[in-house]
Amino acid sequence: MKPLFYRIEEVADLLHVSKQTLYNHINHNKKSANQYPIPPHIRINGRLLFPINDFDSWVKNQPRN
Repeated sequence: MKPLFYRIEEVADLLHVSKQTLYNHINHNKKSANQYPIPPHIRINGRLLFPINDFDSWVKNQPRN
């Protein structure tokens, strides 16, 4: 069975950031007006999960320098 979600460790590795940086951006966006681009995620039983299809689409739509 193919996995449906990435865990936060996997997303942090894919984005080349630390887990803590990703947590910080998510928490900062909750407190203010979405200053940081973060991938779509859901929280289940206290765990952050990132739907693989949504994550892949989000990455493709990010601006490139």
